[in-house]
Amino acid sequence: MIDLLLRAMEARSMSLQASALHQVSRSATDALIAAKLLVPSGHVPVVAGMDDYEDEPLEATWSAELKSFGYHDSAGRWIKVAHEDIAACRVDYGLALAKMLVAFERARPSRPTPLVTDLVWEVGTIKLVGAKAPVPIWFARRLGDPGVWAQLEALIGRKPPQEIRIILTSTPGERIPATAQKRNHIINVADVAGDPAKLAISPQVLGARVFPGQVQRRFPIDHSDDCGLVWHGDKTLTFGGDKQRLLLQILFAAYWSGSPVLRVAAVLEEAGYGGQVNSLKKAFGRREDWQAFIKFDDGNCWIEA
Repeated sequence: MIDLLLRAMEARSMSLQASALHQVSRSATDALIAAKLLVPSGHVPVVAGMDDYEDEPLEATWSAELKSFGYHDSAGRWIKVAHEDIAACRVDYGLALAKMLVAFERARPSRPTPLVTDLVWEVGTIKLVGAKAPVPIWFARRLGDPGVWAQLEALIGRKPPQEIRIILTSTPGERIPATAQKRNHIINVADVAGDPAKLAISPQVLGARVFPGQVQRRFPIDHSDDCGLVWHGDKTLTFGGDKQRLLLQILFAAYWSGSPVLRVAAVLEEAGYGGQVNSLKKAFGRREDWQAFIKFDDGNCWIEA
């Protein structure tokens, strides 16, 4: 359910056809609607019409005479479109952000304040262990879009925080560009959630992400509870995405148990990777820093500090 909500937040338009979301996951869509995280938002009057045996996107219009949405086909016949096929919904960002930050003591406006229309909002402040003062919180979406990223970069340049600022985002961690403005911590919501099935952000996980140096660590290697952070020697490595973090959790569980060697195929399967991802290099993508502490040979893999 939460995965679908974050995907909906990343959509270009704020209004989405409920029928399109149902095609992704009917149960998750219905659960989001029941939780009021998705609310009605008029119609998206576009349908796939069938004319001359070819699918063609057509605009559905309202007929006051026939009291229905529909379109005229090539023969001039009125084709009625069911209301539920074009009914639209949108994310209730006020409620979604309140659920994300429910575990924090915070000061907030009655509704998130738009900073860039439909893309960036100011949410208020939270108390975070390690911070000298309440930490300002923003939320941004679609940061993988170069145009949106440029707007955010310009905005944080004009509005620098006194100490730090946390910018939560629906954009997956691996798609968030690096910013030179280091007092801004841009973090995917799923990467700091206390439970992958819930929106609520963990204060402990978020605190470890923002203030990694204040976390008591074992040497020469240690990690945050969710394995989003790995400390190896004097380096702090950040890992985003549920599958990468689950893969690391599996390897570290074996490491701490004293039986560190596992089969690569079994680890990838347990972490939820599909058949196309058949190696650790594919699982970690372009980055290579993981190879400093994860070793592999002859179909086996293990952590070696």
